[in-house]
Amino acid sequence: MNRHSSARITIAGLLAVGLLAACTQHAQMNTHGSLRVVNNEVRITVRGAPDAYVQSGGGLAIGSRTLTLTPAEQTLAQRYYQDASGLGAAGKATGEAGGRMGIAIIGSLFSALWHDDSSIIDRTAHRGAASIKANVQSLCAELSGLRTTQDALASALPAFAPYRVIRARDVSECLHGAERHDAVAD
Repeated sequence: MNRHSSARITIAGLLAVGLLAACTQHAQMNTHGSLRVVNNEVRITVRGAPDAYVQSGGGLAIGSRTLTLTPAEQTLAQRYYQDASGLGAAGKATGEAGGRMGIAIIGSLFSALWHDDSSIIDRTAHRGAASIKANVQSLCAELSGLRTTQDALASALPAFAPYRVIRARDVSECLHGAERHDAVAD
């Protein structure tokens, strides 16, 4: 195995792990606040305000106060819950794809050593990178969708405005990270 192949694989692996951490971190926690999907609700925590809870059925509570929503606001709250759940599922799928890639590369290392053929590692890394690429693109799309729904809900319901934790920068950083990953995968 030559040092170039090993370095490319290490860089690809580190980039994939970094990208996963960056995108997933925004879904869980960033400087603006955090969101967590637990059971049938999304819990949104921001500094200086009580937690907000968006239920799967479209209910919304801020602190201990349940808000009365119009049908349109309830539909937005329900979509917010669905988008947050989709983001969590996309993050999990991306992490699992990264884990499978890591395991496959470790296996290919042994095979490459056994057969004295470093191209085995390259082929394994490229297959894994293609899988991660699709997952990362899905993750970024989910993040973008959640931001759009969050902003629509905040616009329709000013009491929700402080709970806008997904920012345009979060989405652009995820997309930029996906583009960097594309460059390594190709």
